Parts: sequence; structure tokens; C-alpha cells
Amino acid sequence: MPSTTTDAVGATGPRSENQLRSLLGLDPLGSALPKAVRVNGWIATAVAGAVAVLTRLVGLSHPHQLMFDEIYYVKDGYALWRNGYESAWSDGANELFAQGDFSALTTDPSYVVHPQLGKWLIGLGMQLFGADSSFGWRFMPALAGVLTVVVLARLTLRLTRSPLLAGLAGLLLAIDGVGITESRIGLLDGFIGLFATLALYCLVRDREWSRARLAADLADTLPDARAPRAHLRPWLLAAGVMLGLTCSVKWSGAYLLAAVGILVVVWDTQALRRVRARAWFLEGVISRGVGDFIRLVPVAFMVYLGAGWGPWFLHDGAYNHGWAAAQRAENGFVERSWLPDALNDLLEYHLSMYNFHVGLDSEHAYMSKPIGWLLQLRPTSFYWQGEQDMAGADCGSNRCIQAITSIGNIPVWWAAAAALIFAIVLLALRNRDWRVWVPLIGYVGLYLPWFLYWDRTIFTFYTVAFVPCVVLVLVLTLGSVAGLVPPVPGSALARREAKLLTEGVIGPDRIYPRGRVASYFGFGMRPGRTRLPEAWTGVPRWRVRGEGVALIGALLVIATVFACVWWPIWTGRTVPYTFWYWHMWLDSWV
Repeated sequence: MPSTTTDAVGATGPRSENQLRSLLGLDPLGSALPKAVRVNGWIATAVAGAVAVLTRLVGLSHPHQLMFDEIYYVKDGYALWRNGYESAWSDGANELFAQGDFSALTTDPSYVVHPQLGKWLIGLGMQLFGADSSFGWRFMPALAGVLTVVVLARLTLRLTRSPLLAGLAGLLLAIDGVGITESRIGLLDGFIGLFATLALYCLVRDREWSRARLAADLADTLPDARAPRAHLRPWLLAAGVMLGLTCSVKWSGAYLLAAVGILVVVWDTQALRRVRARAWFLEGVISRGVGDFIRLVPVAFMVYLGAGWGPWFLHDGAYNHGWAAAQRAENGFVERSWLPDALNDLLEYHLSMYNFHVGLDSEHAYMSKPIGWLLQLRPTSFYWQGEQDMAGADCGSNRCIQAITSIGNIPVWWAAAAALIFAIVLLALRNRDWRVWVPLIGYVGLYLPWFLYWDRTIFTFYTVAFVPCVVLVLVLTLGSVAGLVPPVPGSALARREAKLLTEGVIGPDRIYPRGRVASYFGFGMRPGRTRLPEAWTGVPRWRVRGEGVALIGALLVIATVFACVWWPIWTGRTVPYTFWYWHMWLDSWV
């Protein structure tokens, strides 16, 4: 017999769909964002997107030469669109390429160590605007940077329902130096940031969708009911596609795939536990876990083969294509003969690439350890033209230089480092707020794995892959401090707030309770007087804490001033040497 024990919302007997939705952290049926909030959310997204367009496209063609790793990826992108595979270039190719002379391209295959998708995208920009245009070979990374800002704003709105916070997240990313510099150069990592952020957006949509279906399936059942059958879960399939695209740019996306997969299983198991489904642990970990795996990993793998290597299969001249046949002709046998030759060729190629990656330990002037990335202790210099190179330039000084340094917006990064501690200790562990795990899983999948390769040659600019998560952690923390992030529906905090509201302890013309730290500094002595409209904050006015709003405003102003002052160093403008020197706050930045 099913148990009739009272559940967490105080119901006995069969549970209604709304009771189950409350248990699962969902709003009641029929709930929707007010139209004004939705409209303002799009306005905030558009403003952030417009700022991103300006910071990423203005002066994009400067400098008109291949810089840093553009010497690999831009030329590979051109070769892919011309030969169908990455090809070798003869001596002097970099200088000739910048002059619009592509005669150095050969038909010999080139050994590369990353999948093809990012280079195809870079090449697409050259197809649109011309390979002789530096704007063309940087356009697609710039577009990816703009789209990442837009997606982050929509993700933030989805999590917080606050247009103000959505706009804040988009703006902070739009004026971040890591995002700006890597959107203005033909590198691959910006594409990882876009596809990874899209994957996190799909992850949130799947959580909402799957829990809503679970509540509908178990409506009018008693606790200890059998878990319903699994559904197709289109948003989880979409997340698998996005993660496959991430891996198709660089292998580092595989760690995010694993982290997201584990998080989905944990969330599904917790959902079954919350509704008190029969054998919830075994059902969640084994049955749902297998289903989650199938919806994510095989989908991502098929996307990886198609988007990352599809054209490689079609061209016999591609590097290592034909390896198995050559081994068989030379030795009379080939390892892994049970595999089709094409897959065996690709697998052998992958083994070679893996050995290259893990063994890459050559010294580089701007290599850095991941322990310093979150504080931007050792940024990467992408471009430098010294005094001799700039002889005769007019910068108001007799010592002129041009530099592009990929240092982040320091007020944002340093505040985010402190916010990370707050988010883990208070939001994730104490409040058990699932929303903070969305950016945290980005840290787990895109940042922590680099500690496994401590001795490898790695760089701070890899942080562009998870800088949206850095910004999102900061915004969720600031939003919580300002009272702009309401409790998760049905949570203990939400029930407590509802009880205090019913008792008249909080509400209009009442003091919203503060924590010990805020109370110590004298905040919360009188009712809040903020005039921010609810259509922008997403919460009632009485809930907004003025000191939190002031903190948001101060950070935004400081970050904007920093961006304006650092713009010449992010974009390679001609400046006096002293101007650049006074931007080097730490010796490690030089």
C-alpha cells in the first residue's frame, strides 16, 4: 500500500500537480512572467548586445597582420575552405597572407591538434568578407563574443526573472577584457564560451521541462508511487548537441560534458526524492542515469564526429587519412583491425593528438598556472609593437607603442573571486539554491580540469571559455545581496518568507531582515525606499535592499571606467609608452 504520510507541503493523500510543482521548485500552473518584465528583459538583452557589438566590432581589422595563434587557426580556416582539409604552408606564409597573397598554400596535409569546427567558422568569416580582410578572419570570433553576451543575458533572466540582473550580466561580460580581446582575434576559445553557455541555457530549460512533466505524470498519486516513464526531453538533447559542438572546437569541452552529465543525474535523482517516488535512489541513479547518458553522450559524440571531423572523412588527402591501409600494406596487419579503416585512422590520429597535448611543456613567456587565472595574475600578451616598430608614430610622445593584453576587467574578476566563496558557502551549501550550480558547473567542467595539466604549457586566455560563469556567479551574488533573487519556489526559504509576509513581519513599509554582517554595519534600520520599478527588478519594492543596489551601481561604474581606460590596451591603439606602463599594475602583467 502506498504511504499516506504528510509530505513537505503539508498534504495527505493524493498530491495535486501544483503541490508536486512546489516540491520540485516550480511555480504553480499558469504562472508566467508579467509582460512588462518580459519586454524589459529583451530591452536589457538588446542594450547589452549593442554594447558587445561596439566593443567587439569597432576597429576589428586592426592590426592587419596575423598575431599570436592566428598564424595557425586563420590559415587553417582558409585551407579548409580551399582544400577541404588543413594544409601545409611554405615559408613566409604569414607575411604573404596579410598582404592577400595565398600562394604559399600547398596541398600537403598539415598535422593539427584540434578538431575542425572552430577553424571552419573562422574560414566562414573570410568567405563572407574576403580572406584578404583582417576583419573577415576575425568576424566569426567577434560574432561568437556578441552572441555569448546575448545568451548570458537570457540565461540570467531565466534564473533570476530580473531584467536588471540580466542586463547587468550582459553588460559586465560585454565590457570584460578577456571577452573583448578574444572576440577580436582569430582564436578558437571564444567559440567554446558560446557553445558552453548555450549548453548551460539548455540545461536550465531541461530542468524546468523535466520537472514539470514529472509533476504532471505524478498528479493525483500518493507518496511512494512508482516513478513515471522517461520522456524524450528535447532540451537535454539540445544540451547534448551544444556540448558536442563545444568538443568539436577543442577537447576541453569533454570535461564540461562529464560535469553536466553528473549534475543532470543528481538533479533527476533529487527530483524523484522530493516527490517521494518509490525506490527513488535506484530509479534516479540507474534508470534515469542511463537515460541521461544516452541523451547526452552519444548525441555529443555523433555531433563531434560530424562537426569536428566530418570533412576529414571525405578527403583522402587529409592528415593520417589512409593510415590503416598503409599499415596493412607495409606490415600485413593493422592494430584494431575490427574497426573500419576510416575510424581506425581517426582513432590513431586522436592518440597522437592526445600525446601531443599532455606532453606540451615547451616554455612560453606568457604561460601561466591555473591557480592565478581567477585573479588574472598573468594575462597573455597577444600583440606588441615597440618603440622601434612605431618610429614616427604620433601619440603625443616620442615613445609610442601598440599592445593587446588579454587581461580581464579587474573590478569584475576580483569581485567575482570573492563572490565565488559567497556563492559556494551561502548559496550552494547553506541555502541549497540550485541556480548557483549552473555557473559553478562551468567552473567544474571548464576550469578545474586544467589543474590536472599543471606542468603543461597553458595560458590565462583559456578563461574566455568560462568567463560567462565568472560573471554569472558575481551577478547571482550581487542579486542575492540586493534582494533581487527571490527564494526558489517551495524551498524552506520561500516558505519562511511567505510565513513572515502573512504575519506582517515583512512587506510594504516594513524592514526587510538583514544578515549579521549587514546589521552590524547598520543596514536595515528603516524600510527600504528604492524607487526601482518592479518591472525591472522582478521583485516587490519592499524586498529590494538599498545597500545591495548601491553595491551593484558602484561596481558597474567602476567596471565601466576601467573598461574605458583599458580600451586602448585591449585593442592595440597607439599610445605613449608611459600610458601602457602605468596600466601594468603588477610585475606579472608585463
